[in-house]
Amino acid sequence: MTLKKAMARFDTLYPNELPYEMKLVWISELDGLVYEEIISRYEGGLPTPFTGYIPATPGTTDLLVPFPYDKLYLEHMAAVLELVRGNTERYNNASALAASTFDAFAAEYNRTNTPLQTDAIHF
Repeated sequence: MTLKKAMARFDTLYPNELPYEMKLVWISELDGLVYEEIISRYEGGLPTPFTGYIPATPGTTDLLVPFPYDKLYLEHMAAVLELVRGNTERYNNASALAASTFDAFAAEYNRTNTPLQTDAIHF
């Protein structure tokens, strides 16, 4: 999913008047977590460390979590939106969905990628 598509889907499903920059921070924080907790621990990850998105980042930029796990962006932003709105019950529900999708993506990434080999024995 691209940055533009994630924003458009979120705004359609969860009408809001939040600034683009705020939602960009939410997506950037999520991809930062995905990079640090998952991708950076495996071989063949990103060619450079993930440093976040800025307002000048093109809308055509592919986000780090692929289909079918890319619903994570919507779930995460919905959770943060409900937290901002002070709706604890909806936050808890959205947060649980996002955590489940994050875990499923992490498990799939683990099954299909080779962990970094950092404990090699040298003679």
